[in-house]
Amino acid sequence: MSSISSISNTQAMAVSAYQKDELSSSTKMKLEALGIDPSSVTSEAQAQQLIAQAEATKNQQNSQQQQQQGGNSSEQALISEAKELASKVGVTVSSTDTLDDITGNIADSIQAMMDSNDPTKVKMAQEYQAQLASISDQADSISNTQQNIFNAMDMISVSNKYALGLQ
Repeated sequence: MSSISSISNTQAMAVSAYQKDELSSSTKMKLEALGIDPSSVTSEAQAQQLIAQAEATKNQQNSQQQQQQGGNSSEQALISEAKELASKVGVTVSSTDTLDDITGNIADSIQAMMDSNDPTKVKMAQEYQAQLASISDQADSISNTQQNIFNAMDMISVSNKYALGLQ
């Protein structure tokens, strides 16, 4: 009898282990909603970990997109400021000019003012140059922020690939 009892216990443990590894329907739905193939997950614990990581990644990407959109509006404000300075120094700006184009043209115009012998123009050129330096610094800051966002998104992508066993 002891052999029958041990076989029954072994079968019960195997069924119990199988049921532990089977994913609940709600977990499967969450995985599918997040774009994760439920058949690639071997346990409920692994599935819950992937769900938590995917949701955290999604939330982080959403906040980064909001920051980036804020950066885009800041960039537009900066372009407006540069166009205003361009009009002050006598530079014409087309609608297709980038911020770099505008600031480059402004710098050329300021240099021409500095090269003149007129002290009034030189003094105005110095003021304009300070404004241009401020615009350039802000543009660099925006560029650095955007690059940091792209780097973070790339790191998240690599992390997700490792978590899903794709690499």
